[in-house]
This record gives sequence, structure tokens and C-alpha cells, in this order.
Amino acid sequence: MQQFGKMITTLALAASMLAVPGAAHAAAAAAKSKQAQPVELRNGESIGDVSMPAGALIDTKKSVILGNGANAFGKIYVKVKADQMKVAEFFKNNMPNEGWGLISEAQDDDIMLTFQKPTRVATIRIERGSSVKLTVVVTPRN
Repeated sequence: MQQFGKMITTLALAASMLAVPGAAHAAAAAAKSKQAQPVELRNGESIGDVSMPAGALIDTKKSVILGNGANAFGKIYVKVKADQMKVAEFFKNNMPNEGWGLISEAQDDDIMLTFQKPTRVATIRIERGSSVKLTVVVTPRN
């Protein structure tokens, strides 16, 4: 059962990456290996309709993405070698380009950004560190 879950996760990620130039090849290579490898988005491509900073490394082993484009939802684990504040500014500047509206921002050790669309909500948690860790959660809206 656990292998089935990993296979579904890998297939869902690979399917969602079809619209991302260059990432489909990396996702396919990760699916062939016994242990999923991170997928690097060198040019800041989007996953569904959530843009990622250039050089983002997607943890394909932990991430789960269902659907694609305007219907995508799931949880994405990302690492970025950049300043936490610059990563937050990236999302605040780029998410509106995809039709997302910022509805909440909270800062302590981590930065939490919440965006909305008519049918979905996206929460982005940006952790501090030399390599910034992100968790992007997109859920359907009730």
C-alpha cells in the first residue's frame, strides 16, 4: 500500500509538471529511480498556477499534487537558496499575476502568506535558514 501511495504521488507530480518546460524530464527521471529525486525549477516555472522562485528544489518524495492548472491542489515542499524576505516578496509580487489575492500575512520566525481565488486557498510557509524551506498548501475552498 505504501508503494502505491508513492507511485500515485510521483505520477501526480509528473502529470502536473507536463506544463512546466524541462521539469517533465526531471520528474520522469525521478519516477524511474527507486528513490525520488528533487526537481529543480531553474527558471522559476509554475506548478499549476503557483509560480516558484528560480532555482526552487521540489521535494518529490514528500510533495503531493492533484489536478493541474486552475484545478491543482495539494502540498508542495520546496527549498530555495535565497533570503527569507526576498522569497516572501517574490510570492507577494508574483501570485497576483496568476490571479491570487493576498488575504493574510503573519511574521515571526517563519512568514505565513495566505492567498485566495474564488475556488481555492493557498498558504505559503517560509522558514528561516541558509536554505529557505517552503511549504505550499493549496486547498479547495468551501
